[in-house]
Amino acid sequence: MEGNMIYDDFVERVRSESDIVAAISDYVALKKKGNRYWGCCPFHSEKTPSFSVLPEKGFFLLLWLPCRRKCF
Repeated sequence: MEGNMIYDDFVERVRSESDIVAAISDYVALKKKGNRYWGCCPFHSEKTPSFSVLPEKGFFLLLWLPCRRKCF
């Protein structure tokens, strides 16, 4: 369907022009380690970082959550 293609193109454009690390850094202190950025989970109190951001793929992971979440 043409409507879905336009939506998909728009989402891809927003994704490619957005900086997921900058957006998340407004809420979570992140430190770069290798190709990932790590921080403490914003959803519960913790002392050891378990929140991981992969900017080249555009998503974040939580070590205790078995799935990943995309920004868009």
